Amino acid sequence: MRGIIRIIDGISVWTGKVLSLLFLFVVFVIIYEVIMRYCLSRPTLWAYETMTMSCAFTYVLGAAWVLKERKHVHVEVIWERLSPRKRAILDSLTFLFFLLYMGMLLWAASRYAWESFLLRETLASTWAPAVYPLKIALAVGVAMLILQGTANFLRDLYLAIQGRKLEERE
Repeated sequence: MRGIIRIIDGISVWTGKVLSLLFLFVVFVIIYEVIMRYCLSRPTLWAYETMTMSCAFTYVLGAAWVLKERKHVHVEVIWERLSPRKRAILDSLTFLFFLLYMGMLLWAASRYAWESFLLRETLASTWAPAVYPLKIALAVGVAMLILQGTANFLRDLYLAIQGRKLEERE
């Protein structure tokens, strides 16, 4: 079990860190667009869509890393008052809702991505970049969230039952 959790964690962290580098690309695109638009009076057609799609890729594929680091939103007023074991119990109980929601989202995103891929869908703009890679990334990102949520659930369940964290080596 520890090995599977470690692999899932590793995929989430590696993907998140690699994709975080995409933000450097976004910064350069923004700088380029500002120079072209305001200094040279030659705005581009592709910059806005490139920035939007690049940020979307990092958002959907980086979400599992955020979940692994437990940085998603929760109710601090309640959360901070709970012991680590009670947090684990609460997270274990709410995992079913997470899994149900993410399962439905994966089903919908997969259908959405498949239809987009078959159509070779593009954005309705003059530049018309392919949008199906982003829709495929959404389905992959949701699958990664389910895997990371499952890894977190196994950790939480262990803590809830045993009263101590699941260590890498025991």
